[in-house]
Amino acid sequence: MLLNECIESCLDKNYPFVAGDADVAEVLALMQEKRLECLPVLHEGKITAIVTLLDLLPAKYSRKTNKRLLSDLKLKPAESIGRHQHLFDIFSRIRSFPGTIMPVSEEDGKYAGIIEKGTLLDKIASVFHLTEEGMTLELDIPAFELKLSEVIATLEKNDATVLSFGMYHATPKDDSMVITFKVQTHDLFRLVKNMEKYGYLIRYTSPFFKESDDELRDKALEFIHFMDM
Repeated sequence: MLLNECIESCLDKNYPFVAGDADVAEVLALMQEKRLECLPVLHEGKITAIVTLLDLLPAKYSRKTNKRLLSDLKLKPAESIGRHQHLFDIFSRIRSFPGTIMPVSEEDGKYAGIIEKGTLLDKIASVFHLTEEGMTLELDIPAFELKLSEVIATLEKNDATVLSFGMYHATPKDDSMVITFKVQTHDLFRLVKNMEKYGYLIRYTSPFFKESDDELRDKALEFIHFMDM
C-alpha cells in the first residue's frame, strides 16, 4: 500500500517524545529548553497521552516534595491519526487534540511521529491553492437550480481556470447555496460581467486591482454598448 503523500509530507518523525514514567521536572526542563508547548507520551511504542505545559506547571509548584512522574498526573488519554489516512479525513479532528500537535500511528498502532497543526493547515491551503496568485469569486445560487458542472463550464467558457471551490448555505434557514471559487483569469472584470449577464448573483469578487480607472470605464462602456445591441 502506498503511503498517503499528504500525511507523509507533513509527518515529523524526529519530534521529541517521552515515556509515561518520565520525571515531571525533567520533562518540563526539556520542553522549556526546546520551547515546546506539548509532547507525546508513549508506552510500549504506542501513544497514550499528550502532555502540555499547562499540565506540568502546577506540578512544578506543588508543595509535594517527592519526585513526581508523568503517570502521577493522570493525563487524559490521547488518540492518534493513522499514517494511512487521508488529509481530508482527519481535518475535522484537529480540535480534539490538545496543544499544537497531532500524534500519528502506523496501521498496527505503533507511534510514527507527529504533525504540527499549523503544518496541516498550510497543507490544506496548498491543496486548495489558497496561497497562490488567483482571484476569489463567490456566487449565490438557489439550491434547486444548482448544477455545479454547469457553473464550472460557464467559468471555463470565459477563459477562467477553476483552482478549487467550496460551498455553504447562505443562511441556516435559506435554500440558496453560496459557492466560492478560487480562479485564475486574465480578465476578472470580463468574467464577472459575463457571469452577471448569465444570471448569476455575485456575492463577492476580488478587487479589480490590475485594472486602472480608465480601463474599467472603457470596459463598462463596451459592456453597455454590447447589451444595447
